[in-house]
Amino acid sequence: MKKCPKCQGTMVFERAVDMQAGLVIVVFACLNCGLRLEAEKDPKPVTSA
Repeated sequence: MKKCPKCQGTMVFERAVDMQAGLVIVVFACLNCGLRLEAEKDPKPVTSA
């Protein structure tokens, strides 16, 4: 698990979706303070699985 640089809480992967632009970005989100850090450099297009 990754530790939050702000509060030392647990960070988990979270997927943010922009349906109008059709893009997905993956971020690390802190469960304690809510801080979000990007996990990937560029957003990816939404695709069906």
